[in-house]
Amino acid sequence: MTFIKSTLTALTLGLSATVAHADLSPSDIAAIDGKSGIRVYSSDGDFVGLTNGLRINQDRTRLFLVPRAGSIFRLRGKDVIVTTKTDLLTLQDGNIVIDADTQRLRIKARSSSSDDDGIVTILLLNG
Repeated sequence: MTFIKSTLTALTLGLSATVAHADLSPSDIAAIDGKSGIRVYSSDGDFVGLTNGLRINQDRTRLFLVPRAGSIFRLRGKDVIVTTKTDLLTLQDGNIVIDADTQRLRIKARSSSSDDDGIVTILLLNG
């Protein structure tokens, strides 16, 4: 039952994310800056990970993510750091949605300069 509920939530987020334009308001930024435990989704509704902190510095945001069950990076067994422009993020129902689909995130992770340090680095600095 939990799997079905998670799938429906992801589908709902995916549908609403494709319609929404990425943008964080100042109140959204204040609500999430430095927080942990926020679920992060791709623009097509796939679960990317759970924040283990995030840092917003003017027009750039760095998300420190821990992959969990159902995450697109779960099988890698490494933490994920996503650096992106703040205007490529949206806050929906307490979750962060990145304006990049699952395939783009995986490609960027594959081409990242990550070594065997246990961290996958993803740079999303252009729209």
